[in-house]
Amino acid sequence: MSPRPRNKANKGLPQNLYLDARRGTFRYRRPTDGVWFPFGSDRAKAVDAAKQLNLEFMRGADLVHKVQGVASDLFSDFLDTYEREILPPRELAKGTLDLYAVRFRQFRRAFEGLAVDQINIRMAAEMLDSLPARSSNQARALLIDVFNHAASKGLCPDNPAASTIAKIEKKQRKRHTVEGVRAIREKAPAWLQNAIDLALITAQRRTDILAMRFDDVRDGYLYVVQQKTSKASDAAWIRFKVTPQLQAVLTRCRDNVPSPFLIHRRPERKRQKQAEHKEHWTKIEERYLTRAFKEAREVAGCYANWTDEEQPGFHEIRALSLHLYKKAGKDGQRIAGHASEEMTKNYQRDHADVVWSEAIPDLDITDIAG
Repeated sequence: MSPRPRNKANKGLPQNLYLDARRGTFRYRRPTDGVWFPFGSDRAKAVDAAKQLNLEFMRGADLVHKVQGVASDLFSDFLDTYEREILPPRELAKGTLDLYAVRFRQFRRAFEGLAVDQINIRMAAEMLDSLPARSSNQARALLIDVFNHAASKGLCPDNPAASTIAKIEKKQRKRHTVEGVRAIREKAPAWLQNAIDLALITAQRRTDILAMRFDDVRDGYLYVVQQKTSKASDAAWIRFKVTPQLQAVLTRCRDNVPSPFLIHRRPERKRQKQAEHKEHWTKIEERYLTRAFKEAREVAGCYANWTDEEQPGFHEIRALSLHLYKKAGKDGQRIAGHASEEMTKNYQRDHADVVWSEAIPDLDITDIAG
């Protein structure tokens, strides 16, 4: 039998712990016989004690279940359910799902063979402590959501991940310089040069640049649907006016390789398995672009005095682009696709009459691209 819903005063408290609002003190109700115990007025101590007791009583229940032949729900099994039933309706971007897949593998290794209700705060903390700050905080946010859903189905008494503390992230990656990007571009292959130029002029993310197609250019505009925000933002539909600056890049994208994508390449050898999972054999994967950019950056040696953690990647070109637009006195907000007060919300975004935010990509990049 599942516990009754908690009232407003007791929300956020572990199961079996209650606040006596009149006295401002806490009390614990032993789940085996309903006997009450005073826990004083210190919330932190009361919460900690209640969680420890809940864990002990849960272990006792596990022993009973073993005798009765009732199996606890394995964390790995619930993670399968989470991936199969909870994530799809959120319509997350492929990049986000790929990142989640990495985190799920880490969760499975850390909690292998454990039931959902066997995982405690220390286990969650140790798993998160083993990761770098940024990865740890990403994993923590996802783990909290997983346990929230597990708790809502009565599979665990509380959320052990929610009791952990997020790490402080110190931003180490530095910004690109104009001289640095120019040097990297000179050492890059033609397709990567085009990607850099598009990133500078349109200030779009890696995912969106690699998804741009020749047939997206029509009626004097380049139409872009930002993949990261299209499900949640009214600023995700942008049409870039084909300015002389943008047209110069589009022209360079045309070559003797038959491809529907602006940024493309002829692979050294076609791999059947990869081709089956790609939209087109010339399409460039995000990881390949990241690796190629890194290689060009290392050959250029433009940031030789910076540490590995400080080296800016392809993504940081977006920041440089917005900086240059601002420096030139131009509207970077619309270029980036950030929501504006004047934007009409796209309630009909899945239909033909979506409202496109218009942007004018007229940044002069000749200082970099020549």
